[in-house]
Amino acid sequence: MRPRSLSTAVLLGALVALLLSAQPGAAQTRAKFFGGIVRDLPTGAQLDRPSISHGGQLPYAGGRVLNSNRTHAIFWAPSGSGLVFDPGYEQLIGTFLTDVAADSHKTTNTYSLSGQYSDSHGPAAYASTYGGAILDTDPLPPNGCTEPATTGPGWTLCLTDDQLESEIEAVTAADHLPTTNHDIYFLITPNGLGSCTDSSSSSCALGGHVTGYCGYHSETTTGILYAVIPYNAVQGHCQSDNPRPNGSTADPTISTISHEHNETVTDPDGNAWIDAQGDEEADLCLTSFGPALGGSGDREWNESINGAHFYLQELWSNADSACEQRAKPDSVSFRLTHTPDRLRSVSFAARGSDPQGRMVAFEWRFGDGRAAFGRRAEHVFRLPGSYRVTVRATDSWGNWAFAARTVRVRTGPPR
Repeated sequence: MRPRSLSTAVLLGALVALLLSAQPGAAQTRAKFFGGIVRDLPTGAQLDRPSISHGGQLPYAGGRVLNSNRTHAIFWAPSGSGLVFDPGYEQLIGTFLTDVAADSHKTTNTYSLSGQYSDSHGPAAYASTYGGAILDTDPLPPNGCTEPATTGPGWTLCLTDDQLESEIEAVTAADHLPTTNHDIYFLITPNGLGSCTDSSSSSCALGGHVTGYCGYHSETTTGILYAVIPYNAVQGHCQSDNPRPNGSTADPTISTISHEHNETVTDPDGNAWIDAQGDEEADLCLTSFGPALGGSGDREWNESINGAHFYLQELWSNADSACEQRAKPDSVSFRLTHTPDRLRSVSFAARGSDPQGRMVAFEWRFGDGRAAFGRRAEHVFRLPGSYRVTVRATDSWGNWAFAARTVRVRTGPPR
């Protein structure tokens, strides 16, 4: 993370809010989408919504998904505002995004469920990289909204989504950051900085149990995918009394980041995997966390990602018509046969199974720098010796399973 300084200037239930905002000099207006809105619910609250329709299936509306993604964190601590992040807040969030990237393609956490949602180019695979963090010290523009006084956290500073969007565009432009169609920016704000989707304050950060939100995702006018992540650790808001396995005020925020990350991957433009009520993959499971895997009391955790522990909400799985913590693991194995009449020639045959889909690819690494593809492979080792042969199986969701064996190649015919 590095400091920087510039002189630059949802609705409920993840509604597809068509707030038309005309751009200066533009011939057409652009529909604004607020998606994946994490409703401001206290710990233990239940969603007041009917059971998912469509036979337990989240429907597909035909739009794109992200077949891979790269995340970036923008921590905005405006100079002169007196607003700062809690000790360790930025570091833990950076660690989380790093760990999520490190465990890509594994079936060990909630991210492994997103690959079941696909478009014509393939699955919204768990294939993430982390592009790093920026400490943004730009001063605040004038207030553009007002946080609700009776239901909100009492914050007096408030910016609209348009103002937040402008800041994201300014940061990415000034720092020459990548803005491809698979880059996702998390704009993370500190305790005390409020926000609303618009100046009418119809939906605001921690603005009450009916119209308040803990985060949402959208897209700038220039096509940058982003999520707004306000401070979540306010008592009575954003399920902040859930366990905090890292003992940090960033713990409840991380669950919101996971929510927005997965929904941006499966429904970046609000026209892919979304139902008629505007609910996306994570909205349907906002208050579902599943069983704890370790810890106790306020240090329980239900997800282990790259060896670190987090407490995250579940995601909806069409394969199970239910909220789930993670995909069911695949299995793969292989057999080998030495070719009797060809020295150092070995035939390999893989066998894999996926309880929620099917195996679609096999990649072989023979331990001698060479590789092959396909369920069956034949390989000639140039020199005798011991080689660690590995096969990686990829399932239809983009998740991986591995099998490995040591193969001994002799100078003479095999015994």
